[in-house]
Amino acid sequence: MSQARYISAPGEGELTDKIKIDTSLIPGEVRDRLAAATLEMVRGILRQPGGREALDARIAAMRAAKAVTE
Repeated sequence: MSQARYISAPGEGELTDKIKIDTSLIPGEVRDRLAAATLEMVRGILRQPGGREALDARIAAMRAAKAVTE
């Protein structure tokens, strides 16, 4: 397994709300498994009662927070 490289990691004990990942360092097989697992997770959320509404609310909150910071 290759060693992870961080583009701009926070200092020790420092919190961050941004994560930067160099996707070119992810092997194709790992990327495909991650994408499939992410899709299955979203489908699982949507299958739950109220899942669509919860997901829509989370997306709206993230967009609102981004609009405030821009």
